[in-house]
Amino acid sequence: MEFGKTVKELRLKHNMTLRDLAKTSGCSISFLSQLERDLISPTVASLRKIADALGVTITSFFSGDDSETDSIVVRKDKRVRLGSKASKVVYESLKHREANSVLEPLYHILDKGAYSGDDYNIHLGEEFVYVMKGQVEITLDGRPMTLNEGDSALYNSNVPHRWKNTFDGETILLWVNTPPTF
Repeated sequence: MEFGKTVKELRLKHNMTLRDLAKTSGCSISFLSQLERDLISPTVASLRKIADALGVTITSFFSGDDSETDSIVVRKDKRVRLGSKASKVVYESLKHREANSVLEPLYHILDKGAYSGDDYNIHLGEEFVYVMKGQVEITLDGRPMTLNEGDSALYNSNVPHRWKNTFDGETILLWVNTPPTF
């Protein structure tokens, strides 16, 4: 998937130089330059940093098919998909790109060994996760909790948190964030 053109357009729209975006996002100038020229494929974590720096959601980097203007229904084959082989995760947005909602419902497909990273995530809001298939370990403030198929969890996102797929195979989750992070 090519993100470069859109990232550059948004950067210029915000009157930012590559140096400005690098400083605000924490990404290097060389990384951003390569990304804008579609020479590299960014991780979800990188896209999130860039989106935050530009004051947009990650779905802003995707061009949409405007042939169906209904902002209520999202067809399975029309979901915005985000992921990379390196991250071992595919995120699918269950919310229409144009929907004005405080909820961000996501369908997560976690390959064996997928994890959110070594660092804890901390941000405003709440998160809800429901395990549709497999098993995931969520660590909240250093306390690991294993969720199996059919289990769910709801927690404040300002508590340091991370997750990993502890299943010997693919895990599928329904994940809802508020406010939207994608």
